[in-house]
Amino acid sequence: SHRSNIIDIDVSRRKKIITTTTNRQSFRISHPCRRLLGTSAQEHGDINVAVQAANERCSGQLQIKKVNTDQWGVFAHRPYTKGSIVISSNLAADTNQPNPKATSCSHSIQTNFNEHILMDLPAQFLNHSCDPNIGVAVKLNEAGSYDFVALRDIQEGEEVRFDYETTEYEVGAFEDCMCGADICRGTIKGFKYNKG
Repeated sequence: SHRSNIIDIDVSRRKKIITTTTNRQSFRISHPCRRLLGTSAQEHGDINVAVQAANERCSGQLQIKKVNTDQWGVFAHRPYTKGSIVISSNLAADTNQPNPKATSCSHSIQTNFNEHILMDLPAQFLNHSCDPNIGVAVKLNEAGSYDFVALRDIQEGEEVRFDYETTEYEVGAFEDCMCGADICRGTIKGFKYNKG
């Protein structure tokens, strides 16, 4: 469930939330999973049913809606203050994968060089921004997934987006960034390449 309590973490936009260890293996996301993962609705091929259920669960907090003809986004359904939890995600089990933690795709977050977690909706449909308004909390939450924290005040109706380079060592699912931010880097490569 979504909480609006404040947590004590550094919410600096430029701070890398997840960092590499001394074991510098390269892990690359090799394909964009454009399907909705880990939901019974996806098994029946109906993403709209899963989106509707997530919107009902997050009513008054967040709303998933289309940002264009083939892309979803997550929008604040109320204001959030800097430092507050915007999304408290849960794990989603991809029943088609024997080891979901080894699965990487555009809907997962890297937790180790060989492990990713797959989050439920609405977190699966969070889009990237080079100038994000949410960041990923440093530690896993009680559900074994991540909380997303407001990096600044967020207005009702604003799309909530995080910087994919803060959670992925090397990104292979995307090349060109089209986030539209004034400070857009132009590419999404992963924090291996973004040392700034």
